[in-house]
Amino acid sequence: MKIIANETSAFQLKRFALLGMSGLGKTFISRSLVKKDSWSHYSVDYEIGKLLFKHQHQHLLDGFEIGNLTNLSNFLGKPGSPSMGGISFSEYLTRQQLHREAEIKATLNACSLVENSPELSHIVCDTSGSICELVNPFDENDKVLSSLSKNFLIICLEAPDSMYQVLIDRFLAKPKPMYYEENFLHSLWQAFRNDLSNINDEINPDDFMIYGFKALIKRRKEIFDTISENWGISLNFEQLRKVKSAANLIEAIQFEIVSKIKSQ
Repeated sequence: MKIIANETSAFQLKRFALLGMSGLGKTFISRSLVKKDSWSHYSVDYEIGKLLFKHQHQHLLDGFEIGNLTNLSNFLGKPGSPSMGGISFSEYLTRQQLHREAEIKATLNACSLVENSPELSHIVCDTSGSICELVNPFDENDKVLSSLSKNFLIICLEAPDSMYQVLIDRFLAKPKPMYYEENFLHSLWQAFRNDLSNINDEINPDDFMIYGFKALIKRRKEIFDTISENWGISLNFEQLRKVKSAANLIEAIQFEIVSKIKSQ
């Protein structure tokens, strides 16, 4: 369990990495710490976009900011009929791979930032909701988790089942592009096509995104639970609702660290 070895420096210097499903409050908490307590905020999603758009897609940098990541979603796209706003599955796979490479680099860049400035403190790394698709939480040598754990205190945000239903309802109202682990994506795509007996050109992109999200949310919750168990701590929804400042967050984290150490 990594937290015992590294929590002292990461906690004392207040370097936290927030992990969890999109919609649970990672960015909201991060931006609150910036506004109220002058913390530094490293947004992995924002850095992914900067990496992806700096060459071929520079026009997508227009209006792209931490508070508006729409262009990153638009770049990922949705597979399905072009007449319904979709792209070919092969193009979707290409963009998924580009996103994966950029996310790994952007996450490791956050670690390099700390390693190059060991005195850096009061910084929150707001990770992408898809980080769980890039890592193996059972592998103690996993590159991404090892680097994060070395430089930040890993904090997974968790919620009751009712909150995950809220996330599903939000997605149903407005399906958005998502990143999937490639093998999982292939299995989803094949199963979806079999269920509908459709060819690619007839597939509604939003229907596939809804189908995929319902399968994805359970999968991701299980992975994040394992990450919190093996690599850090978790904060539940009731604790998160009370976080209005850095002091609130630090108090909740300290309580969880003590509880986790006592339980071992």
